[in-house]
Amino acid sequence: MGSPTGTGRDRAFLQAFHQQSTSEAAARYATAAAQDFADAPSAHSDSARQFDTTPHRPADLPSLRSTVRLGAKGTDVHTPWYDIKFYPYTPPGVDPVFAVVGDRETVVCRCVLEKGNAIEVLKWFKDEEEAEEWTLNSLEWAQAENGDPLVCITGSVAKIKVLNVRTGELATTLTGHGALINDLTISPLTPRILASGSMDHSIRIWSLDPKHSKNPTMVKCGGGGHKEGILAVAFHRNGRYLLSGGMDTMVNLWVLPELPNETAGTDKTTLVHYPHFSTTEIHTDFVDCIRFYGDLIISRSAKENKILLWRIDGFNSDDPLPSLSEAPIPPFSSANSSRTNHQTQNSDSSGTRSAWRGRFQRLLQFDAPHTQLFYMRFGLFHELGHSPILVMGNEKSKIFFWDLHRLESGDVNLSGNTKLRSRSKKGKDKESLARVREESIAESATSGASEATSAQASSLGSFSVSGKGKGKAVVGPGAAKAIGDPFFPIPAHKSVVIPKVNFATRQIAWSRGGEWCVVVGDEAMICLFRRWG
Repeated sequence: MGSPTGTGRDRAFLQAFHQQSTSEAAARYATAAAQDFADAPSAHSDSARQFDTTPHRPADLPSLRSTVRLGAKGTDVHTPWYDIKFYPYTPPGVDPVFAVVGDRETVVCRCVLEKGNAIEVLKWFKDEEEAEEWTLNSLEWAQAENGDPLVCITGSVAKIKVLNVRTGELATTLTGHGALINDLTISPLTPRILASGSMDHSIRIWSLDPKHSKNPTMVKCGGGGHKEGILAVAFHRNGRYLLSGGMDTMVNLWVLPELPNETAGTDKTTLVHYPHFSTTEIHTDFVDCIRFYGDLIISRSAKENKILLWRIDGFNSDDPLPSLSEAPIPPFSSANSSRTNHQTQNSDSSGTRSAWRGRFQRLLQFDAPHTQLFYMRFGLFHELGHSPILVMGNEKSKIFFWDLHRLESGDVNLSGNTKLRSRSKKGKDKESLARVREESIAESATSGASEATSAQASSLGSFSVSGKGKGKAVVGPGAAKAIGDPFFPIPAHKSVVIPKVNFATRQIAWSRGGEWCVVVGDEAMICLFRRWG
C-alpha cells in the first residue's frame, strides 16, 4: 500500500471521524492537533449550484449540487469509481466523510458547503499490490478499538486490506477466499464484524478484533447455497440475518450465530452450509444489489430495467431465530439421502425453498430504464425519523428518486418525468417470453393481488394505499392500480440528468443524516446531491 496523500491543513479532519464515545482514547483522537498533508490530486467541481434555501422538510428529495471528475495524477480520468460509502459513525453537526474506490485508488473525502466546491480530499491511497490484475471494486468502513477509522478495501485479488485512515498505514490483511471478492458489508451491531461475498460461491464473516487475528474468519456460509459467484451481501438491522445475491440469479437468506462466538479466533470456523431461504424465481439475471427494508427486501439484477420490493412469506425478525438445522436442503441433493437433521420439507423443485413454510410475495416494481449493465447498485436511505428514499442511476447519466413514504400514501408519479412505456400488442408479444417465468411466480406468490387493485384500499406488506391523508396525495384508480399490481412499473418521483458527461452509475450512498446523496460511476464521475440547505 502506497503512502497516503491529502490536501490542506485541516483541523476538522479528525473531528469528522469522531466517534460518539467517552473513552479516553476516542477523546484524545477527536481533539488531536491538525496534521499536515502533502499535495494530492485535486477534485475539480463542475456545475456547482447555489445552496437550497427552502425550509427543511423531511420528505424533500435532493437536488444536484455539483459534479466532480476525480482522477489521480498520471492516471486515466475515465477510470470508473465502483463503490462509495459514508463513514457511519460521524455525530450530527459534523461534515460527513466518504470514501470511493476504483482501479488502485482509495480516496477519502469530506462534503463541504463552500461556494464553488462540494468536496475536499482528506486522504488518497494508491495501492501497490504486485498482482497486475489488481483493481478495487468494494469498500466498507470499520473502526478500531481506539476509535481510529478503518476502511476495508477489496477487488480482483482474494484478499481484503484494512487501512487505518488516521495513520495511513495498512492495519491488516484478511485472506481465505479462493477467488476475487465482489462486495463487503459491516455488521449494524459492531464496527468490527465484516461480511464478504466472493466468486468462490461463499460468504465469510470476519472479526476485525486483534484478539482474533490468528484466524479472523468466524463463519463461512456456503456449500449448499450459491452455485456461482456472489455479487452482493447485506445485513439485517438485527445483525443475525444476511442476504446474498449472485450470478446464478439466486437470492439467499442466511441465519448467523451470535457473534463473536466462542470459536472466534480459533481454527474452528463455524460452517453454515444452507441458507434458510433460497430462490431463483425473483430475478432472471445476475443479482448485483440487495438490501433489507425492515423485514422486506429490495433487489435488482442486470438486464431487467427494474428494482423489486418483495417479502418472504412468514418471515418476521421479531420471532425467535430458527435453528441452523431448520434450514431446508436443496431438492434431489445427495444430502437428502444421508443422515441429517436439516429440513427436507418445502424443498420442492420450483426454485424456492424456505424454512418459514412458504414462498415469497412480490409487492412493487420500480421502473429503472437503461439499467441493463451488471454491477450497478441502488442506494437506500432508511433512517429513523426520515422518509425512506430509494435512488438508482442508469447507463445514460440519469438518476431516479422514489420517496417510499409517499408510495405508502398512494402518491404515484403517473405523469412525472419518467414516461410509462405503452404496451402495444406488438410490444407485449416481445415481452411475453421474458414474462412467462414472472407470471408463473405471480400466480403462487402474489396472493390477493386482484383485491389489492381496489381504489378503496390495499395492503402490501408495510405499504397501504388509502384516499385519506393529511391533505396529501389523493389516490385515484390509476395510483391504486400501480400500487396494487406487483408488475406495474412505478416511475420515479423525481429524475435528474447529469449534464455534459455520459456515464453509467455504479454505486450510490447516503450520509447518515440524509443531507447528502453521492453517486459514483464510470468516467471518474462523482455527483453530489444535497437537500436542506
